[in-house]
Amino acid sequence: MSTYPSAPSGRVHSGPDGQRLIIERSFPAPIGDVWASLTAPDRVAPWYGSIEGELQPGSTIMVTMSAEDGAPAEPMQILECEPPTRFLVETAGMGEPWRLELELAESDGITTMTFTHQLPDGLSAVDFGPGWEFYADRHHAAFHGNAMPDWDADRYQELLGTHYA
Repeated sequence: MSTYPSAPSGRVHSGPDGQRLIIERSFPAPIGDVWASLTAPDRVAPWYGSIEGELQPGSTIMVTMSAEDGAPAEPMQILECEPPTRFLVETAGMGEPWRLELELAESDGITTMTFTHQLPDGLSAVDFGPGWEFYADRHHAAFHGNAMPDWDADRYQELLGTHYA
């Protein structure tokens, strides 16, 4: 049995402000616990990377991604931080800033996480979808105490040619 969601959850939404990649995951847990797994440095480090700095609007944190060999620390500016429901950051990206948003909602003991990446002009979900699915699966694994997924697994390579094509 797989410890990760069995199917990709990403979708692309097109609107007047461009395309957005949206990935959702649900957790049978209180919103505060899911929020902490996404923002507390000791809980973010195993699945995403180390965080240095204060998580408050207007501040810049330094993030070093843990699944990327030799990844340098990169700045992320916190635009909005509304515990435990919303977190909006901007990162340098690849030439053009990336806007990344997390929103949480709880209903009947289930917390739904919605991650949105405002896609830069000229780039598509094929460029980002499999990677964000990988990190969403890493978060899911860390949250549930399971082994981390392997990027080289067929699951992520197949997403390049199927779900996000």
